Amino acid sequence: MEDNSDRNQGEGETENNNYNELNSKNKEILKRSEEMLTSTVLEKEGKNWDEKQNDKQTMIDELLSKVNVLEKERNDMKTDGDKAEEERKAIKKERDAVREERDAMKEEIKLIIKENEVTSEENDALKEERDVITKERDAIKEEKDLITKEKDVAIEENDALKEERKVISKERDVLKLDNETFKSENTALDTKYTALTSTLRDEIDCPVCLEVPTCGPVPVCPNGHFVCSKCKDSHCPTCRVRLFSGKSLLAVKVIENIEHACRNEDCGKFFPLEEYKLHLTSCLHRTVNCPSPNEFCSRKMSLSKVYDHILEDCQGSLNVLFTEYNFPEYNFPQYLGFTSILKHSSEGLALKWNDQIFYLNLEKALECSVFSLVLFGTDLECKDYEVSITVHRTDDKDMKGNVQRFTGKPLPIDTEQERRKKNGLLVGPDQMESLSVIDEKLKINFGITLDIKKQ
Repeated sequence: MEDNSDRNQGEGETENNNYNELNSKNKEILKRSEEMLTSTVLEKEGKNWDEKQNDKQTMIDELLSKVNVLEKERNDMKTDGDKAEEERKAIKKERDAVREERDAMKEEIKLIIKENEVTSEENDALKEERDVITKERDAIKEEKDLITKEKDVAIEENDALKEERKVISKERDVLKLDNETFKSENTALDTKYTALTSTLRDEIDCPVCLEVPTCGPVPVCPNGHFVCSKCKDSHCPTCRVRLFSGKSLLAVKVIENIEHACRNEDCGKFFPLEEYKLHLTSCLHRTVNCPSPNEFCSRKMSLSKVYDHILEDCQGSLNVLFTEYNFPEYNFPQYLGFTSILKHSSEGLALKWNDQIFYLNLEKALECSVFSLVLFGTDLECKDYEVSITVHRTDDKDMKGNVQRFTGKPLPIDTEQERRKKNGLLVGPDQMESLSVIDEKLKINFGITLDIKKQ
């Protein structure tokens, strides 16, 4: 298309050249006519005027005819040139349109090439995905085959287990019968053992204190009657014969091998001899003193009843006087405000925390005030706790001023009062006075911040 437009442009340029050549010829003919007229004037004298005039007119007519022909040809050529120019412009416009179409086609071809490249990449990705799916399908098929095999194995194992369960069921029935027989025999043996040990305990019971001895030697009279070492006298308390230095080795063996009943009321448990000795020190029903100062209460009772006693009828307990202190559970550190007589012990306070019961004592020892905390437990259990007792003014709850503080282990419930007065926080009278506000009745008001931590 571009070659055709170039060719049309060349033809237009040729027509223009022909037109210019025709103009040159016309100019040359006019020039020759002028020359001929000039030569005719010069030849005027050698010819007749009429003939010359006619010849001249003829020549002019011929020249004019030729000029008209040439003029017509020039006009025709000019018309052809205008048409050629218009045709050339149309061809140029068509050529521009063709070029634009060609550029558009080039862009379209580039776009098609890119789309082909994307399509090719997508095809490659689809092929890879297909390969992955094929591999996964093969893996699933293998897994399915494996599961099928495992299922077959599981069915076989299940059948074997069913058979084994039947066997076990039969064996269990046999064992059940054996167990019932064993229980029956064991019950019979327990009955016999209980009867035997009861008989042995009755035989070696001391007829004076009515307790079974827990250690040897065991004195025995000539008639075979026993008595414990602490109750031994000059005569047998059973048959009244004279007691000599006889000792029963059999009684010692019996003591070492029978179970001993706890001597504490409300317990009634039996233990081998070594466990029995340990149990007596930690039995929840062992007899202890009320932990309040002896000036208020000196009752002895079972440890399991002490807390109810403090809450209900103890004369040395703030829990009876002020029931608002009887919280189900205290949170620590805990601030407590106290009022006490300057020269006497004060009522104590029971506190419950972490399923344990503590008792805060305020006692007088010589010139000092003694603050101690008692745990309703053994000395070994006290090692699991750390207590902090801080005495300070009632207006110094942040304890930034003068304070007296004790940090250590609580005391066990079995601690006697005299020992309590030597352990804990000891505050002298001058220090106590600086920490207190004394009213007109010689009662002192002070604060105690108590903290308990489990180790």
